[in-house]
Amino acid sequence: MSVIGHIAKALGRISGEASVGFGEGKALSSKLEAWKRGQDLDDDNRGAQMVSPYQQSAWIYTAISAMAEGLAQIPFRISRVGSDKVRRIRALRGSADPRHREMCNRALGENIVESGDVVDLFDRPHPTIPRTLFWEQIVSWDALRGEFFLVPLDEADGIVDLSERSPGVRRLLTLDPAMFWHMVSGFELIGWRYTGSPLMSPLPSIVLAPSEVIHARAVNPYLYWRGLSPLTVALLPASADFAASMFMKGLLMNNADTGVIATTEQNLTPEQCEQFTAALRERKRKAGTPDRPLFLSSGVKIEKPTISNVDMQFLETRKLLRQEIGAIYKVPESVMGFSESKSSSLSGGGNALNEEKLTFIQQNLGSKCHRYEAAVEPIIKTFGDDLVGWFDLDSLPVMQDARRARVDTAAKVFEMGVPLNDVNRVYDLGFPEYKWGKVGLLPFNLQPAQSVVEGPEMPGEDNKPPTGGNGENGEETPVAAGVRFFRALANSQSQIAGGQAGGQERKVDTKKLWERHIRARNAAVKLFQRKVCRVLNEFRGKVLAKLTTVHLEGKGAGVATQTKGLVDLVFNPGEFGNALVLVLEQPMRSGLQQAGDEALREVGENDPWEAPPKFVTDYLLSRKQPVMGVGATVRDRLNTTLEAGLQEGETTGQLASRVREVFNDMTEGEALRVARTETHIVYETARDKALDQVGITHKAWLSSHGPAVRPGHAEAEETYIDDPIPSSEPFIVDMDGVPEQLMFPGDDSLGASLGNIINCQCVRLAAEKEEEDEKGAWFKVFGMGRCYFPAKDAKHTKHCCH
Repeated sequence: MSVIGHIAKALGRISGEASVGFGEGKALSSKLEAWKRGQDLDDDNRGAQMVSPYQQSAWIYTAISAMAEGLAQIPFRISRVGSDKVRRIRALRGSADPRHREMCNRALGENIVESGDVVDLFDRPHPTIPRTLFWEQIVSWDALRGEFFLVPLDEADGIVDLSERSPGVRRLLTLDPAMFWHMVSGFELIGWRYTGSPLMSPLPSIVLAPSEVIHARAVNPYLYWRGLSPLTVALLPASADFAASMFMKGLLMNNADTGVIATTEQNLTPEQCEQFTAALRERKRKAGTPDRPLFLSSGVKIEKPTISNVDMQFLETRKLLRQEIGAIYKVPESVMGFSESKSSSLSGGGNALNEEKLTFIQQNLGSKCHRYEAAVEPIIKTFGDDLVGWFDLDSLPVMQDARRARVDTAAKVFEMGVPLNDVNRVYDLGFPEYKWGKVGLLPFNLQPAQSVVEGPEMPGEDNKPPTGGNGENGEETPVAAGVRFFRALANSQSQIAGGQAGGQERKVDTKKLWERHIRARNAAVKLFQRKVCRVLNEFRGKVLAKLTTVHLEGKGAGVATQTKGLVDLVFNPGEFGNALVLVLEQPMRSGLQQAGDEALREVGENDPWEAPPKFVTDYLLSRKQPVMGVGATVRDRLNTTLEAGLQEGETTGQLASRVREVFNDMTEGEALRVARTETHIVYETARDKALDQVGITHKAWLSSHGPAVRPGHAEAEETYIDDPIPSSEPFIVDMDGVPEQLMFPGDDSLGASLGNIINCQCVRLAAEKEEEDEKGAWFKVFGMGRCYFPAKDAKHTKHCCH
């Protein structure tokens, strides 16, 4: 049977079934009747509708596929960098500072893991998903939905809970975000409901806990739990472009003919209208065939409409819509395949195209890489806390070309006498720090730049060191505070120098100098205080949660037994101390580095301080026991107040009020005391180590000038500010009539008591001897200028700074 016979038989069956279904005499629907007659169906006045932009818009598909394919080409590597560096590297991966990026890239590139379970996982995340498809799906869902979901699985495709002690992740699935529904109870996300089907997804419908799903989302100001899709913004230009493309399709399908208008002076019967319509339709059967002759009677005239100016502009409109979609997704036109306007010699030829590709990788794919690295970090940490996953952007050819261009520019800067290490840092060349790289060389005779130009001046307002920016809540970071301090310090030095040139004597205000040092540490004190308050608040909740059950079970026992059992059961000082040590480790590490950097800048060293790893480790171990002792302090205060409450026969609610009062008081008082003490010890320990490393020969004592200065510390300033001592000798500081030895303020290595350390805010100043004769010596005290001190056998006078 021919094809026409099959169609006729089918039409007959449809007609017969319609007659049976609707009864004798019932006609088919108007659409079915029109379809049987070969007429065009009514579109219900909807016009060209776009249902699936990714399928129907060429520009949406091109922009998303360019991002997905581009990111999938970037190698994803796993590196083992050691538990002592992994946190710092993860924090600095997205830093804008080229020094940080250089340090991270060097550490990651030198320790790449070539084999193992974690490498196999990301080489083949799932039997049905190869590596490239895995990353392309992530990018596509992120671009279409503004979020993506990863579900970790074991070998048997069972769901893995990442909160378990040793989760065995062996497979990864990327799933459609539209099939996930967030489940919120109160104000807390309690799970995700996934609605899967056999023909649409590899998982059945299931409810997943938050720890069983990795959910990464874009910013959404309207719904906290979900991401905002860029497609929401791109939908309007995509819809307009789809309508324009449908207009072009209709025009081409009609042989580029806009149609005809038939006019007559006589009224036509319906049969005549149908005959004329059929004749016009027969003339334009399909695209690619010549027009057929047309014979009309009854005085019918044919008029051909012309294309208006608006119709002629739709091609330019499509180009504008394409540019708008590319701007929303941050994809240049050249990456989308439209490079005719940038490939001419007048526009720079290939250089313009390479610059656009470089910008696309750095600003678009680079930011996505950092987001996706953070998203898969919990998966990588299941294989080891010292592992870091990262995208090797520098391995791309366009990035290597950019580096070669930077090397050419850096070579010109090096010929100007700029030291190689500075050139390497500014242009991010990736070279290591060389010992000889601190010296600038001039090309005509290759002699040190210091021999033909004056040495570097102290940084001032016109020669600003790099700033650290502001931290969370707009607060000044420790780095920014330190930079601001050294600017003020440099200004005071220049004022002193000006006084010397004019032959004037000016005494430096030690109180103002001390205030500058303390202001530089305020940001670090606030950081330590927030960390301590966080632990106090956490354990306040734990104690209150345990109090009701433990107190009710303990009723009927003796007061002493109840008190001892109650305190020990609701609060564990060792657990509290360990938690405090854990949260203070990172502030201590960063504080040591910042204090060392500030000390070197104070004496004119511009290079960052390289803290010895053993020194940092020993310092953290030395502070562990004192920090652990805070837990005993909390226990003693809880013990005292609970004992008083039990003696008075208070209820559980009244005892809970006592617990809240203890933790609230410690949040306001104890947290600040611990923060000030630890910040002071961190800064002074790092200052002492850094200044000794650069060869500072002498030191002086700057006492606190606050409202509660210790008499022994004030006396130490009077003694040592006038007469700096060698750095190898200890300060002698009186404490309640007993002289004690300290190498620097806050030092307990020589047996100093807690009264000389807790809440101390004194500062070790750096000093160097410049001239000496039988009458006395000239010292340079950094921060105070050039001072003269008489010989030991001469009359003791106050210092004078010129």
